[in-house]
Amino acid sequence: MKDLAAISLHVYVITPGGDTLYAGRILSRNLASPDRKEGFFKYSEDYLRHPEAYPLDPIHLPLGTDTFKAARGESGIHAVFDDSLPDAWGRTILAKRAGLDKTRFTSAHLLEALKDSGLGCLLYSSDNNQVAKSQNEKGRGFGIEFARISLAIGEASLFEKNMDTENQELQHLLACGSSAGGARPKVLVQLDGQGWLAKFSSIRDTNPSLLVSLEQAGMLLARQAGLEIPEVQRRQVSDRDILLIKRFDIASGTGRNALVSMRTLTGSENPYLMSYADMATIIRKISARPDVDTAALFRWMLVNVLLQNTDDHLQNFSMLHTRDGWRLSPGYDITPNIHQERHILRVNNCDGPLSRQDILAEGRRFGLSAQKCRRLFDEVCERLQNWEEMFDACAVPWEHTRNLRISLHQKWKLLHIA
Repeated sequence: MKDLAAISLHVYVITPGGDTLYAGRILSRNLASPDRKEGFFKYSEDYLRHPEAYPLDPIHLPLGTDTFKAARGESGIHAVFDDSLPDAWGRTILAKRAGLDKTRFTSAHLLEALKDSGLGCLLYSSDNNQVAKSQNEKGRGFGIEFARISLAIGEASLFEKNMDTENQELQHLLACGSSAGGARPKVLVQLDGQGWLAKFSSIRDTNPSLLVSLEQAGMLLARQAGLEIPEVQRRQVSDRDILLIKRFDIASGTGRNALVSMRTLTGSENPYLMSYADMATIIRKISARPDVDTAALFRWMLVNVLLQNTDDHLQNFSMLHTRDGWRLSPGYDITPNIHQERHILRVNNCDGPLSRQDILAEGRRFGLSAQKCRRLFDEVCERLQNWEEMFDACAVPWEHTRNLRISLHQKWKLLHIA
């Protein structure tokens, strides 16, 4: 019987050019213990010598010959590797695909099951000799063909109704890997030879198009406000609305870009104590273009405030590594929140209601000048004035968003821009 108390994994990096580099090795042990889990990582000597090598986590795993010990916690791995894994619904899918006991697995076990089907550039294998040369074949790790998504959606409904559904009834859903995870169904798909993240409604949603339409509106408005946003498409399959978001971790062809969440980079144990300025501090430390990225983060913060995207936890912000170094990733998961008015991240030591002064003061903590903060504030507000028109264009249902619309009007008045 397999030992679930310890796991050794080999870690590989896919470069933006599509090469696969052996990066190093993970050792996780005491995984059966609730409070004594340990995780270690060591870079390979070949990786350290490689001209394209870069630190997988520039804050906590700098390039070097040391053996790095993970912070104590529930996972038994470094947080950067946990970033490869889905959350919530997606982890359950991944555990089922691997045949793991749903009460006994840890993040380390899920990494072993993930292999090459996650977002970002990292691959995992328990056997160094079994990393297939086909890792970089076109479409590898991209999920299923979009033409089969209706089958995956049907299987997702079965799984939501009964988590003990047999694997043979979930073959398309399990093939997706659902490596983006989240609280509701998301799968990775291939469309026209490119990788996309497909989001669709849960059977528990009160309106099947509500969250798809809200996220579509939020993403399009964020782009209108000057934030870099990946390509977004909305499709309907078998009377289900689907939001497709083009993956920005895919460089070109089979190449990949690294993604590291701000949760990992800040090392935060309690996201409710963190602020947007804490992320700006990380940007100033590691970005290859800190002035551009701090200004972009200010836009992102203001978009979240103006559109009530209050689910602004640290995993919803990432740094992206490309050939040019680290930079703030494009915006993602920008969805006006119908349930929650107060933010997770703090702005000027406050979670809401927020004033113009709060936002400008937080921008000053980014290291931005007062003049630049005021200019960005006015520009973003001007570009988002038509938010109601965008809601209507995206068919955001009135009956489920009346309170949200009232709340948004109140926020704009508080900011003296209504």
